[in-house]
Amino acid sequence: MDKQPIDNLTIHRFRGIRDLTLENLGQINLLVGINNSGKTTVLEAIYTYCNSLDPLAWLNTAWRREIKSSRKSKLESLKWLFPQNIQNNSDYFYQGETKVSGNGNFGVVESKATYQEFEEIWDSTKDSNEEDEEENLMDDRDNDNNEVRRGADLKLTFTPSKLISKLDIFEDKNQELPISKEFKIWENQPLTILNKYRSNWLSVDTITPFSHRTEQLQIKLLTDAILKNLKPEIVELISMIDSEIIDLDILDPTGKKSRLYVIHKTLGFTPLSAFGDGVRRLLFMALTIAKLKDGILLIDELETAIHTEALLSSFSWLVKWCREMNIQLFATTHSLETVDAMLNASELKNDLVLYRLYQKDLETQAIRIDQVKLTRIRENLGLEVRW
Repeated sequence: MDKQPIDNLTIHRFRGIRDLTLENLGQINLLVGINNSGKTTVLEAIYTYCNSLDPLAWLNTAWRREIKSSRKSKLESLKWLFPQNIQNNSDYFYQGETKVSGNGNFGVVESKATYQEFEEIWDSTKDSNEEDEEENLMDDRDNDNNEVRRGADLKLTFTPSKLISKLDIFEDKNQELPISKEFKIWENQPLTILNKYRSNWLSVDTITPFSHRTEQLQIKLLTDAILKNLKPEIVELISMIDSEIIDLDILDPTGKKSRLYVIHKTLGFTPLSAFGDGVRRLLFMALTIAKLKDGILLIDELETAIHTEALLSSFSWLVKWCREMNIQLFATTHSLETVDAMLNASELKNDLVLYRLYQKDLETQAIRIDQVKLTRIRENLGLEVRW
């Protein structure tokens, strides 16, 4: 990979991480460490860093660890992206700040966010979109329809490099840096902000341990892959799990809802839902890669649903297509078999870097192990590298 989106990254404040620096990042980056060492938090920090001005990206990040049917409220979820401390927790109106900085081809020097909760009295009979609503709130306290609603001010700020700030993505080429956007987030009200602040010069996406179970998202991604002529490569990957899989198709047999079908030598046309998590997981990886050219792929618990015997072949495909699509990969794992399989799948020197995260004196620190050293530690000495 000639140019990487991120070469060095420092997470100054984000969730429970303080002053963690990841230097000399590779194209393939593995994050290991004991439970609660901050591996998933690093992925979340990278995702928001790459979408510095997109409030929906921040909210989706806050919800990503939760099951949709039991999600916490927007405010309750959002505030946990911000560092918690005794002073803040004793304050009824929570406030906090995150900060991530880095360098690389992406060109964002620094990303910051501040979060401040508040309450206000409002007339529930009024349209919340009226421009004069805030001006009239304090004058209507005697109205029986008045209610107290809770909200938060979310201020997102990023400082681009001089090169990036000259691109066409910015309407005003002479605007002052850093660039900030302020949003009001209301409890128990839909977030209707348009997704116009998402980064449109870098593609980035996250695969969680449960992403592959949403079939409608798979259908959307497959449609995009077909338009990019990448369907043969996707079929190639999932055939590593089941050699009788020969094709994929989107059908609407009931006339009510499209379903994703696998064309199988023995089973014929079979709905994707009839297959195990391994096929669905690898399919989701392939479909996500197809839309991330020159971008960043974040995978939490890389080995999820993939049988040990399929790790090497699956990861060889993953590494190959990260190279072909010029994608920088960040992945967490608890599995030593996964570390070994990724090491064997990464043939180029300095292509793979492993970071072991650990906590020391209330800070998160990382030990960097490059591919040459990792090969010596694992293949020659057989030593543990996860903790």
